[in-house]
Amino acid sequence: MNKFTLQFVSASSLTILLSGCSVFFTDHSDDYQEEKPVTSTLDMPAGSMPASDVLVIPNEKNIANLDGKTAYTTPRAPFVFYPMVAVGTEEQDDAIEFTVPADIAQTKRIVTDFLTALHGDGASIASQSDDQIISVPFDFHPQGWWASLWSDITRIHPAQTAFSFRFNEQEEGKTLVTVQFRDEQQDVGPGNWMSPVQNDDAYSVAVRLWGTVGRQLNQSSAYLSNRGDAASFPIWVDHHGIFAIHLGDKVSPSDVEAKLNAAGIYLIPGSNQLLAPVPPEDVARVGDVVDLTLPLVDSDKIKSLKTIRRNLDDVSWEEREYSYKITHQKAGDFLVIDVSSMDSPEVVSYHLAQRFVN
Repeated sequence: MNKFTLQFVSASSLTILLSGCSVFFTDHSDDYQEEKPVTSTLDMPAGSMPASDVLVIPNEKNIANLDGKTAYTTPRAPFVFYPMVAVGTEEQDDAIEFTVPADIAQTKRIVTDFLTALHGDGASIASQSDDQIISVPFDFHPQGWWASLWSDITRIHPAQTAFSFRFNEQEEGKTLVTVQFRDEQQDVGPGNWMSPVQNDDAYSVAVRLWGTVGRQLNQSSAYLSNRGDAASFPIWVDHHGIFAIHLGDKVSPSDVEAKLNAAGIYLIPGSNQLLAPVPPEDVARVGDVVDLTLPLVDSDKIKSLKTIRRNLDDVSWEEREYSYKITHQKAGDFLVIDVSSMDSPEVVSYHLAQRFVN
């Protein structure tokens, strides 16, 4: 067999292989186009209703008319709040104290579960005794790869936050929980225990614990059918740790204004849904003319120096205004104050909610 014959045989074999079996078998893929439908007549008894092949839509008359085009709104899940048991709180010089209406065993269990959820995978407790729990250091601001490498080179590692919880059982089945924090740094001795107020991250954790304790105790009382007193506490909390105020059922605008005035909260006149913890004339706004503060200059000499406030970075939460809305849910009407623009929204929400505690 010469070279030409070999090439011809190879090309023919390849063509047959690529064409599949259609060379030897008939292709029936289009036979359905020539088929005739099979029909049969249904013999109906005398006096029966005629049969009809139609689409039946349940509750068709209750469906709105879809002929006109309207804007489509994406449905959102309702903003859910959870009731809380009244947990007393008091800020000391070196700690925050919570008066929990539960015994030590139940209180420690709630704190332990809270630390586990806060830490995630791994052990969250460094040590514990009958009256104290000390957590492992929490890294609220993880380093990137380059920053971590630089810390390993310089052996200067960022400080992490550890917490101490002391439990002291009081009379009438109450437990006093003393919350403190300290900074712990690798290769450096730990600092002193301090109040969480002195650190934004520690303060947020303490506030979140306050809401968690109140919520968990309310759920426990629900199983015991003892929710009468718990339901009267006006502060409710969502799963993000933001608080809302339970106003009641079907409250009117005058009722809302009366509750705000009783709590020392002021409505901003001429605005749409704005309130403030201070009178409207004391609210700090961008564009206000304020005193110019200069370093190394006598205070008497800068009284005449003025500047325009360009941002609210140096303004405390008390001097700001916040938007709010009234949310209607099955449990009633809620006052929701928007604190999302703040650096520590849980803390600001906590301070605002405390205004409504009698």
